[in-house]
Amino acid sequence: MPAVTQRIGSYLGGVSKQSDDKKLPNQVRECYNGFPDATYGLTKRPGFEHIVNLGTGTTYDDGKWFYIKRDDNEEYIGVIKGTAINIWNAVSGTAATVTYPNGTGYLDGTKDNYKIITVQDTSIIINSKDNVSADTAVADSGYDPERSVSIVIGSVLNGATYSIDITVGGSTQNAHATATSSSDANSILNELKTEIEAMTGGHAGITVTKFANELELQHTADMDVHAEGGITNLDLVAVQDKVTNISDLPVQSRQGRIIKVVLTGANDSDYWVKFVAHDGVGGEGVWEETINPTVSLGLDNSTMPHELVNTAVNTFIFRQIDYVDRKVGDDETNSQPSFVGKKITGGFFHNNRLGFISGDNVIMSRSADFYNFFFATAQTVIDSDPIDISCSSIRPTSLNSVLPTAQGVVLFSENQQFILFSDTGVLTPNLATIRTLSNYEMDGTIQPVDVGTNINFVTKTPGYSRVFSMITRGQQENPQVLDTSRVVKEWISPDVDLLISSPQNSLIALSGQDLKEVFLYRYYNDGEKNIMQAWVSWLMPGTVQFLVTDSDDMYAVTKQGNQFTLLKAALSQSPEQAIIVNN
Repeated sequence: MPAVTQRIGSYLGGVSKQSDDKKLPNQVRECYNGFPDATYGLTKRPGFEHIVNLGTGTTYDDGKWFYIKRDDNEEYIGVIKGTAINIWNAVSGTAATVTYPNGTGYLDGTKDNYKIITVQDTSIIINSKDNVSADTAVADSGYDPERSVSIVIGSVLNGATYSIDITVGGSTQNAHATATSSSDANSILNELKTEIEAMTGGHAGITVTKFANELELQHTADMDVHAEGGITNLDLVAVQDKVTNISDLPVQSRQGRIIKVVLTGANDSDYWVKFVAHDGVGGEGVWEETINPTVSLGLDNSTMPHELVNTAVNTFIFRQIDYVDRKVGDDETNSQPSFVGKKITGGFFHNNRLGFISGDNVIMSRSADFYNFFFATAQTVIDSDPIDISCSSIRPTSLNSVLPTAQGVVLFSENQQFILFSDTGVLTPNLATIRTLSNYEMDGTIQPVDVGTNINFVTKTPGYSRVFSMITRGQQENPQVLDTSRVVKEWISPDVDLLISSPQNSLIALSGQDLKEVFLYRYYNDGEKNIMQAWVSWLMPGTVQFLVTDSDDMYAVTKQGNQFTLLKAALSQSPEQAIIVNN
């Protein structure tokens, strides 16, 4: 037989599970501990440097691990387990100090319940185990509209009668005054005040305060007050808990007086106002829009996402966030965010807003006010107000993940993908829109990642996992979705529970807390097409509890026997990099 030779230029094709006659010349059946590189070819994976031992036994089994970077000297690896958060400095290996002024009761979930988003020194920790609750406190627990009345006088005419009927406990008593040629508003109010203060029985004890054109009546019992005066009987009116026009409000009043303005226009919203006296007591002042005194102030901070704040080197505080209370309106004109009574399943920052996902809703804070989820006014909607919008779909939708992109915010559920966007590029309550992107199944416990301009997510079958790559192509274009793992079908373990990416190194990696093997995909794009695509696997020294990349560094937390260990490897394949350092 003639000799047959074949030259293979490289093994940059990585692993392929296709039959041999379909494999490309540079593909292999298995590739352990290889690192494909378009410049240096297929090289041995970098070695991992031991940084510090973290703990033994089952201390951190099934823990939620996370990574925080403040600067090159402050990189942290942390874990949530039970009611505690443990953090280590990944540069020095030093254990950080975490204090809990409040909020440990929020740490009651499993690893799949937690989502963590970080901005600067603050990490927001989301626990989807329990529902969010409204604050049980009301805006004004002492508010009783039946016990406070304003008597406002208009013009005073000679011979006109000004009368007030006050009913308390079914008994009615009257105070009245008749104007003379020398009478003015001040004298009429003084007469009425004297008669009211002289009332007996259940009417005794009514507190009467006189202002420029008003008597303010307060009592310890409910009152029903009717006032009339002048030629038309409209020059003396009683204002109890509501008016139909802001011009009916007293010019002067006592500090904190609350009245509802009931508007009759089809598109008008009723609102509440409170008197703010210049001296803090009563008299001259202004009426300011306020909250319905009988509704909840806002959110129960103990059930909302908490914050982990890096206050100094190796020092953290875990505490409740002081979310902004509702300042105006009521449950109709300024309702609670739609996540109240539901679970918050994810969070993100976008367009200078903090956003949460809950059920099929996306809820974003007021612009530049991350912890405020209420409108600025109950009378109209302004561009900086919060956004609360639902995904419309014929399928059951429960959002579990979110990724902001240049085209908009990509939303993920287990069966569909959506995009939240605005035609102007700026999200506002009136312009925000959600449309369906695609209908791919996705594993809800593994967070999608972006690699440059691509979004990668995982879908599972009972026997293996698949990785899909999505490229969004504008707000009105369908995305391009590819099965990146098609060439290694049935190769990636169904036990993977973490997907990470390194855009700088054009790679993604999948790991699982019960697996020693890491599945890694690397590619190289020349600007037009991928000229290198390769799957390889790394065999780690123990089961991989956590994996993360930052620039050219990869950190891994592994468990060997009963020992948890923090490791670090350099992904850079520079030949000058020292492999062995001799002191």
